[in-house]
Amino acid sequence: MMKKLLILSFILLNTVLSASARDIRFIQVAEAQYSFATKEKLVRCVNDINTLKNVDFVVFSGDNISAARKEYLKEFLKEVKKLKFPVYIVIGDRDVSKEKGLNKETYREETFKTLGFGQSFKPNYKFKKGEIVFLVADGAKEFVTAENGYYKQDTLDWLNKQLTKNKDKKVIIIQHFPIIKGEISANNTYKAELYKEMLAKHTNVEAIIAGHFKKNSEQVIDGVNHIISPSYSITGEYKIFDIPEGSDTIYTQLRHVD
Repeated sequence: MMKKLLILSFILLNTVLSASARDIRFIQVAEAQYSFATKEKLVRCVNDINTLKNVDFVVFSGDNISAARKEYLKEFLKEVKKLKFPVYIVIGDRDVSKEKGLNKETYREETFKTLGFGQSFKPNYKFKKGEIVFLVADGAKEFVTAENGYYKQDTLDWLNKQLTKNKDKKVIIIQHFPIIKGEISANNTYKAELYKEMLAKHTNVEAIIAGHFKKNSEQVIDGVNHIISPSYSITGEYKIFDIPEGSDTIYTQLRHVD
């Protein structure tokens, strides 16, 4: 009887491992910038993504609405809910403004109310797919509207804690603002060197995925893939990510929505 139990336990363990170690595919839509005038563009994006197969999740990586208006957010979320896959939301510089009545707390509450289970009430949060840990890092400002991001110390402390806690896991960070320099200095992240100092303490970050620069850029710096996707609102393109099981390689492709 003991032998049978041991064999059964071995089979169950292998089944769990097989289920967790697998190919990962996800979609990033950078800067959808929804407004009532651009609704059909988002509708076409959602419909196109729904034609794809084996997608683990879709992430909208900030500047999801064209201006911090609650009615824009509600309609954006209503369309996004039509996706057949889990959805995660990142906050960008256009998304929130306390002065206009749409702060981060309200933004997250509306997101949870519409998209439901799996959404976080906090702008910094994590989720896991297969053997990969995904961290969403918030660098948006809600008090002062500005095009440059700022990852505050509490965000850096949270990232540092999560990276330490998951030191034996592969980690991908998704955020709106890149921490590398762009062509327009006004768009560069404020005090990005503090983020880089924190990052240098860890070796488990596979990639940092961002948008904001409105261009396509991929480069490896100190072993970390810095992947920046173009603005969907401008180019009509979103990015598909494929990570084969057991691989350290991230394959990307841009897909144009007709």
